[in-house]
Order: sequence, then C-alpha cells, then structure tokens
Amino acid sequence: MTEPPIAAPEEPEAPSPKPGATPAGAPVSHEFWARLKEHKVLQWTLAYAAASYTVLHVAEMVSSAFHWPEIVIQVATVTLALGVPIAIILAWYHGHKAEHRISGPELMMITIMLVIAGSVLWKLARNSEAKPLMPATTTTAASAPAAPRTAVAVLPFANLTGDTTKEYLGDGMAEELINTLTKVPGLKVPARTSTFAYKGRNTDIRQIAKDLGVGTILEGSVRAAGKRIRITAQLINAQDGLHLWSETYDEDFTDIFRLQDKLATQIATALQPNLSGAAQAAVAQAPPTRDVEAYDLYMQGLSLLSRLSAPNEERAIEYFRRALARDAGFARAYAMIAEAHMYWATLGGKDQAEHHRAAERAARQALALDPNLANAHTALSGIYQGQRQLLEMANHLHAALTLAPNSGDIRLVAMIDTYGTGRLRHALEEASKGYELAPANAMVVAILAYAHSLVGDDIAALKYATAARDLGLPRGVYPLTDVELMSALRNRHYAEATAIVEATADQADAEEVRAALVLRRVVAALADPAQRKAALAAASITASVPGGIKKLGPCLTGAVSYVLLDALDTAYESVDRCLDHLAPGATHHVAALELSWWMPEFRSFRADPRFQAFVSRMGLMEYWQEYGPPDDCDLKQGKLTCH
Repeated sequence: MTEPPIAAPEEPEAPSPKPGATPAGAPVSHEFWARLKEHKVLQWTLAYAAASYTVLHVAEMVSSAFHWPEIVIQVATVTLALGVPIAIILAWYHGHKAEHRISGPELMMITIMLVIAGSVLWKLARNSEAKPLMPATTTTAASAPAAPRTAVAVLPFANLTGDTTKEYLGDGMAEELINTLTKVPGLKVPARTSTFAYKGRNTDIRQIAKDLGVGTILEGSVRAAGKRIRITAQLINAQDGLHLWSETYDEDFTDIFRLQDKLATQIATALQPNLSGAAQAAVAQAPPTRDVEAYDLYMQGLSLLSRLSAPNEERAIEYFRRALARDAGFARAYAMIAEAHMYWATLGGKDQAEHHRAAERAARQALALDPNLANAHTALSGIYQGQRQLLEMANHLHAALTLAPNSGDIRLVAMIDTYGTGRLRHALEEASKGYELAPANAMVVAILAYAHSLVGDDIAALKYATAARDLGLPRGVYPLTDVELMSALRNRHYAEATAIVEATADQADAEEVRAALVLRRVVAALADPAQRKAALAAASITASVPGGIKKLGPCLTGAVSYVLLDALDTAYESVDRCLDHLAPGATHHVAALELSWWMPEFRSFRADPRFQAFVSRMGLMEYWQEYGPPDDCDLKQGKLTCH
C-alpha cells in the first residue's frame, strides 16, 4: 500500500503589525518618533509640566503664608525639575497601549535618575546650611541677615487698668526703659519716636522688627489699682515670635523707680547674660526725680505730647510745670517744655516768637541741670536757626545727634535746620535716615515728603505726603500743605493751588492774611498773564507793615512772588525792605516760602550777583565757610557763585 506523500510544513504566519507600528526595515528614527506618538510621551511631559507649575505656585503661596524658609521652595523647584526625565521614562514604557510590566531597562533608568536627584538635593541642602544664599558683599534688603538679639525695640506697654486716663502709665514705663537701655553698651534701642508710632496700629511684630531693624521686641502691660501697680513684661524673638524671657512685678507705686531698675537690669541681663561693669552702672543710674508725684505728672504730660495738636501741647506744658512745682531740679520736665513750645510753634501757634523765647528759656534751664539731654539741644538748634546764628545751630544739632543717634525726631530736626542753608541733598539724606529710624511716625514721613519737594521730586513728595496722612497727620498741617501747593503750581493746577492757599491762611494773623492775598493774586497771574500787573501791585503791600515786620516769612512772600512773576529787580528790592523793617524781637525763623530760594524754580534768583548780599544778611556765609556751599554753588575766596 502506497503511503501518502508527507506534506511540507506550513510557514508560520507573520504577526500583523500593531496599529501605528513602523514596518520592518523602516529607518530607526522613524520607529523612534512613531513610538513617541504611540505612547503619547509629549502629552505626558506637557501634563507633568503643567501640574508642576501648579504645585510650585501653591507651594509658594503656602510658604509665604507660614513664613517657611526659602530652602523649601528651592527644594520643591529642583525636585519637580528632576522629575521631568522620570516622567518621560514612565511615558515611554507605560504610555497609551504600552506594556504594564516593569522591564529591567526601565527599572535601571529610574534608579539612576532617583540617585542623581537624591544627590542634587543633598548637595543643595548642605550648601544652604554652610553659607548664605548670596555673598555678604551683595546682600540685598530681601536677603539681609537677621538683626541681632541685642537690637531691641521697646513698645508702649498696654493699659489693662480699664481706665483710659491711666494710659500714660504704660507709655511712661516704656519711655523710661528706652532711656535706660539706650545707655547700656552693646544694646541698640530705637528711640521713642520710632516705637511709639506703632501704638494702637495692631502691627505684626515681625513687621515692626523689619521696619526698625531689630531682632527682639519688648512688650508688656500695666495694671494699677489704688497705690499698687503690676507690670508684666516679655522679650520676644522677632524672627519666630517665641518668648525669650518674661516676668511679672507687683509693687507699690511709691517704689516705681526701684521697679524700673529691677526690670531694666533683668532685661539687659536676658539680652547680655554677662553684663559688664559699665552696663550695670548704666542701668543703676539715679532716677530723673525723687518725687513720685512729680514723675507721675511728667508721664501724663509726655503722653499728651505724643498727640501732635496745639491744644495737647498747651495741656502737656501745664503738666510739666506742675511737675516742676514739686521738683524744681527735674531737668527732663524743662526739656519737654522746650520741646512742646517748639512743636506748638511748628503746628501754627499764634505767637511763634513767644514760643521760641519760652522754648529757649526752658532748654537752657534743662541743660544747666543735665547737659546730656538731647531734646534740649534740638530745641536750641531750632532757636538758633530762627535767629540766623547758624554755627551755634550746627553745634547743638551735632550734640543732639551724638547723644541720640537712633532718634527719628533728632533726624527730623536735622533736616529742618539744614534745608534753610541750601544743602538740600544733605537735608534729604537726614530726612531719609529719620524715615529709616521711624517709618511709622507721621511727622517724620511728612518731613521726608517736604525734603523731596524741595529738590523738585513731586512724585516721591506726594507719595510720602499720602503716607503721612494715612498715618494720621491731618490735612492742612505743615508741611503737607507746602508739598501740595508746590506740586499744584509745578503741574499748573492753578485752581487747586488757590484752594490750598485759601484753606491754610490764618485769619487771626494780619501778616498771614496779607501773604495769602498776595499768593492768590500770583496764582491767578500764573494762570492768566493778563493779571500780572495786579499781582505785582499786591506783592508790594507785604513790605509796608506799620510798626515793623514781626515775621520774616510772610514778608518774603512778596519777594517770592516777584521771582515767580519774573521781576528780579523788584524781588531784591522787596528782600531788602523785609530785612530793613524787622520789628525788634521779630522771629527770623525760616518759613517754607523763604525756602523757595533753593527750589529749582528760583535758579535765576540764585544766579543773580545780588544773591550774595542777600545770603550774607541771612547769616549763611559763615556757615558755608565751615560746612561747605549750598547745592550747585561754589564758594571761593568768600565769593559765592551759583549755577
């Protein structure tokens, strides 16, 4: 039987290619791009990038809210960046319709990437601990090192008595601690002007520390019942808000000075554990008065003086006088009377000359008792500035700055007393230093606004003027009115300028009323040249005052008006008449309008040869020979030349 023939084996059927696969023999690059498309690697990568962007922004928001260190965001950024290649690997092996098992090559690549990521993060963390993120030579405000613990701001103590009339107790306690701790070598303590500006503002401690450049905040509270007083105080680390030290004291009010010594000693010891002999001696100094009742009256006056308004100045002076009636040797009370009169004159006291005379008497009495009272020196500085004895002004100003270098108030006075000499850039520097020391003090901010106005920077001037009003300085108060007036004139907003002049005229002072009338006419002439003749005629009345001129500023309004109206000859004639007809005892205090001579609008007046005779009569030549000429001027062999 014949066997059937053996059939040849069938050839295995070739597998059909997957959808989208590249046929065999196709170039490798085509196969690679086809697989990228099939596994949607690009889509995975874009999705990962979008998710990383969202995560990073959320991390920044949370970090800012909780004040996390900068390293947190840096680590998050690097981690998300290193995750990109891992996302690509996962997409390559587990993309659309890809195999879901983990292959050897995939596992190896992911392991390598994780090792690299871990190494980079370890190196970043180690570097952040070893050195600052920026070199010390290029440190910016944003990355400035934390202030030392020995830089401490003393805030007004909270009044927990339930009696608003006892508010002064907390203020007085803080004031005394500032005075004492300032004298301790090694401690930096911002002045009362700086810290008391935050009273009632509910400002975060970290912000206060940042503003004032301190590492520690001292705050506390006062309770009083009958003759007993309870003081609670605590030192707080400004960086993390943790308490470094706290203590409660319960004493009779008659022992207030002993309590203050004990408190100051313990605070100084907490800040500097190993107190030197000099530090111990500074803390143990004698109290300002031995009379507790006199001290209580002094603290009440001090509290009133912190609220800038003419009625408060008058009431404060009465409290200081009552304190002196109990202790005639209370030097600080005399110094505060001087300061109150100077404030009152600045705020528009009816008789500026009398305020200056009263301030001078009180300041001299204060320095006779204690030559180291900085505010008595600042009062005399302002007095001598008004009397045109500018070298004496500079001597007292230097003494005040030496005794209280951290006082924003002293820097404020330095700016006011300096800008009348034409050294406007130096005055702006002093005003800026004052602002750095007391950025929340409304008057300090207002003076900085004025300093910018004098150099012609109206944008900055109005910015700081607005900030001063936001801090509580009311409209219509010097120097905000002058800032706004000059800005309106420079921008040709004549209706606004007229409104400012009318709103600020003192109707009770005849010289001020005449000056306001002249200014209104000048503004009208600047708006309409056809009214120039009437304005020139009006300007002439300021130099014709029966009985002599009592205030130099209002008289010089006429001269300033002539300059604005481009009548230099008449301007210089008016200046001479003003100086010739000053009444006996009249104040020479440099009013805001007199300072116009140094503004950009008055270059033609300064460039005139007659300018030297004018400044000589104003007592400026001797000052310039000692301290250098005004801005944009040269002084050679006694001759001043301005450009």
